[in-house]
Amino acid sequence: MKPKKIQYEEITNLKQLHPELVVHDKIDLAIDELYDIAYPAQKDSKQQADVDQFGEQLTSGKANRWGSWFYYPWINTLVHVPPVKEFRALRTSRNRNLITAEEQLKLYDATILIVGMSVGSNVVEALVSQGVGGKFILVDMDIIEPSNLNRIRSPYHHVGLHKVDAVSRKIWEIDPYIEVVGYMDGLNEENIKLILEHNQVDIIIDEMDELRMKVILRQEAKNAKLPVIMAADDGDNALVDIERYDLEASTPIFNGQIPEEIINRLLSDKIARAELGMIIGRYFVGADNIPLRMYQSLAEVGKSLPSWPQLGGAAALSGVTLTYVARKILLGSKIKDGRALVSLDEKLDLEHDDISVQEQLQQFRSMIEGGK
Repeated sequence: MKPKKIQYEEITNLKQLHPELVVHDKIDLAIDELYDIAYPAQKDSKQQADVDQFGEQLTSGKANRWGSWFYYPWINTLVHVPPVKEFRALRTSRNRNLITAEEQLKLYDATILIVGMSVGSNVVEALVSQGVGGKFILVDMDIIEPSNLNRIRSPYHHVGLHKVDAVSRKIWEIDPYIEVVGYMDGLNEENIKLILEHNQVDIIIDEMDELRMKVILRQEAKNAKLPVIMAADDGDNALVDIERYDLEASTPIFNGQIPEEIINRLLSDKIARAELGMIIGRYFVGADNIPLRMYQSLAEVGKSLPSWPQLGGAAALSGVTLTYVARKILLGSKIKDGRALVSLDEKLDLEHDDISVQEQLQQFRSMIEGGK
């Protein structure tokens, strides 16, 4: 359920229906900052009388009716926000000129498909914070579980809430003007074509786990000439894949990093979990990109660990990195395609190049490359 836009005349009735209603009206602070945007040279010398006069002109003397009132039923809160143009100017004023006003308008016009709402939720937060995306198509089939909370920034009372609902609410609480379309059954062969046909998607962000659907998603993206970007949290690091089917539809799936034989098996065979782990390590991540502690942890999955480890910091890093990539693609900037490792270990860890660490890494890499 999205927030409901309320007419000013309906507020009294809403208060009667919901006696515990919280009303958040800080429109005076918005007007004050809009004055700063309009007259930046006067920010430190402005007089309240000047701001008041500006506000009178801006709102035609009807500040209470200016903009929009949105009722958020899940938190029983009514929020007064400026009109969409002024609201977004406020939200993105500190982006300028790292992002120009013209670029910001183009970014807000983008439609973004995001599949997978664990790491994907971090991508959404980073995108929305930078004003990238005016419409989001969110796809996932799962609810939030307690173990998700190390990388999905939600309160504990969201456990049991569908991930699409949780992320949608977060988007709307930041910007109620953003359009959100949710697919709560996940991505499958039946709905993937419909999703792309019904929504004029500009870019696809893949953060789902199912390898078979990753392949099918790229096949459809090639047909539609849409770019696909993906990030994997890799220990403390982020591994990013960029596939520019929008520029060259003949680009091989996964930029040719996964052999055709493996792709065909993913599409047709039921592969045992142990072998899937080896395929992920060898092809989807790459033996050279896995840090030592991740190797050591993967060896304990099914023994002392119930699943592979994922850190919230790496999920956040993935979100920031994919937002950078998406922004560049949407603005038509030149950006590398293929695979890139954004490695904090390489830049900051003084033990990264120790001989003993490298020797242990080589042992694990040999296992992966040997398919053992």
